[in-house]
Amino acid sequence: MKTMTCKDMGGSCDASMSAATSEEMIGKGMAHVEEAHPEMAATIKAMAPDAPEMVEWKNKFDAAWAAAPEQA
Repeated sequence: MKTMTCKDMGGSCDASMSAATSEEMIGKGMAHVEEAHPEMAATIKAMAPDAPEMVEWKNKFDAAWAAAPEQA
């Protein structure tokens, strides 16, 4: 289990969420963005998965996930 904040995932607030896998974290992060930052969610949803901005985000997210400490 790892914990990351919205900011850790490229967002703008300090809300934190925990997940067992990177895919689960992405899902929780997106649910948070949809609820707390709807304008950001709309921008994300409008982008193609292979858009340069999304590829760059995924690379940064993967690095942040790898660096996040495992929790007991």
